[in-house]
Amino acid sequence: MKTLFGRSTAIAAAFAAIVIAAPVKAAEKLIYATYFSDVYSASKTDLWFMAEVEKRSNGEITFEKYWNQSLMRAPELFPALRSGAADIVDGAPASYNVREYPLANILMPLTSSKADAVTLAWNKLYAQNADFRKEFESRGAKVLYATAWAENSAWSRRPIAKVGDFKGLKVRAVPPIAEAYAALGATPISMTWPEGLEGLQRGVVDAMSAAPFDSGVLGGAPDAAKYGSDVGGMGIFSMATVAISLDRYRKLSEKHRKIIDEVAAEAPKKSMEFNEASINGAVEKLCARKDKVTVNVFPPEEAEKVRKVASSPLQEAWIKRAKSEAKVDGKAMLDEFLGYVREFEKTSTYVPGFERYLKTCGSKG
Repeated sequence: MKTLFGRSTAIAAAFAAIVIAAPVKAAEKLIYATYFSDVYSASKTDLWFMAEVEKRSNGEITFEKYWNQSLMRAPELFPALRSGAADIVDGAPASYNVREYPLANILMPLTSSKADAVTLAWNKLYAQNADFRKEFESRGAKVLYATAWAENSAWSRRPIAKVGDFKGLKVRAVPPIAEAYAALGATPISMTWPEGLEGLQRGVVDAMSAAPFDSGVLGGAPDAAKYGSDVGGMGIFSMATVAISLDRYRKLSEKHRKIIDEVAAEAPKKSMEFNEASINGAVEKLCARKDKVTVNVFPPEEAEKVRKVASSPLQEAWIKRAKSEAKVDGKAMLDEFLGYVREFEKTSTYVPGFERYLKTCGSKG
């Protein structure tokens, strides 16, 4: 009996050791989806966010990641939060879900060329303005954070160096950059990124734009073009907007919601580090192609002409949409947002990509 008891005790102890040694099963697995790959600066921020959430939750929260539209296409990302097809997405409702998100287009071309200032301003507006926040939450999306892509660039078969060069230009562009080109006399053509690159190579379009500087370079646009341009300093035009399903968020425990909120609050400033590294890497790559690509930065007087022609019509159209479609005071919201941008511009350290290129490589082209 003593022997039997001893063996039973040993078996129980061994079983307990196995149970203790076994990994703890995650309490929550969140499905993350986006339309871009994991090489971009916005992706680096998301990877940092997810790693931090997993670490701070001691593995109780994990993520199943889908890159490159492997789960769904760009226009399907934000609707997926309401349907439950994804838990967290990184997308651009201002470009791909324009009808459902009219207020998301508050970041218009020619607002600012300071990515750090725009990032902080957008997140502050979401935190402070109930109407802006409502547009997302009423559609089942709770924004965790948003990060500014780099400023717009154009890659073309012919030079774009002054306002007159826009006339008759066929350019791949998506909203809101498309509206700016139209105001300047160009013909914007809606294409996906791969279609735009192929179209540029085949001559279907004269230029490839609605392209953040670093994304354009790292995505291969200079390989298909003879010229690069800041197109008059159109500036920051798009946010990588990371949101969680509001329904899924509410089902999380208070402890898990707190962890996600804390990490999300740190993400905008962290994104600036990744953005800086990405742009510097793009400059280095573009410098290596200096003999094959000519860069044109608009002189101040031409850049001012671009602002005069395109800025006011874009703002007026947005204010009208805000009133008719979202039933809000668009002018007051836009003034609030621009106030935040100017506030953060005072301490901005951001330098646009083509300016870095000219300083690094020493000359145009």
